[in-house]
Amino acid sequence: MLKRVLFACFSLLLMSSQYGFAAPKQVLKVVTSDINFPYNFVKDQRVQGLSVDVAQELAARLGMRLEIEVLPWTRALHTAQTQASVMLFTVAKTAAREKNYYWIGPVTRSEEWLYKLKRRTEIKIGTLDDARDYLVGDEANNASIPMFTRLGIKVDTAPSMQSNCRKLKMGRVDLIPFDPDGVEEFAKSCELGMNDIEKTVQVPRDSALYFAFGKSTPPDLISRVNAAFASMVKDKSLQKISKMWKEDAQKK
Repeated sequence: MLKRVLFACFSLLLMSSQYGFAAPKQVLKVVTSDINFPYNFVKDQRVQGLSVDVAQELAARLGMRLEIEVLPWTRALHTAQTQASVMLFTVAKTAAREKNYYWIGPVTRSEEWLYKLKRRTEIKIGTLDDARDYLVGDEANNASIPMFTRLGIKVDTAPSMQSNCRKLKMGRVDLIPFDPDGVEEFAKSCELGMNDIEKTVQVPRDSALYFAFGKSTPPDLISRVNAAFASMVKDKSLQKISKMWKEDAQKK
């Protein structure tokens, strides 16, 4: 009986080798938000962006299959923090967040500026202090909110940046923060053009953006991801991906 079982197992292994059967790849699960141009966004019913391309290359180097779930930003942060082996992007490191995640990166860098509608000529912004006279619309749990609070700038939060854009368009908020590299595509999400909006002042914050895993993630996976990421930095794959997306955004 034992001989027959061993023979059957050997036969299955032989067939797998002969016909190219292989065990399914492990999944690298990612959670992210829907509008964060040019880092991660949904277009043509698929998730695209600089961070997506970096994650695809990371997964390939790990021998894994990338699986991305788009969630409201607050839920994405919570999911990655509380579930093991779930990667989050694209995220800024803050004092409040730092202890809750393992950090991979920096993956890229991002400026943030306050934008207003051009037709709102009554809004006068020469310095960041002037923003105290107005209402800033921001995505819930965005990294810039604590800084606005410290500066005494009033913030009205929304579940997504698309909701923020609609609020700006309707005059329900006066200013919104966004990255100049992606603001044109962002404006399109609520049917605004570059002629409809105006850049005012830069938001002073750490420009580094990261991937992150919750602390319940096995250290072995973190080590493997860090090693794969280091190899991308070393062979300049990371730089090439970033340059492609940044230059494309700046041409628009």
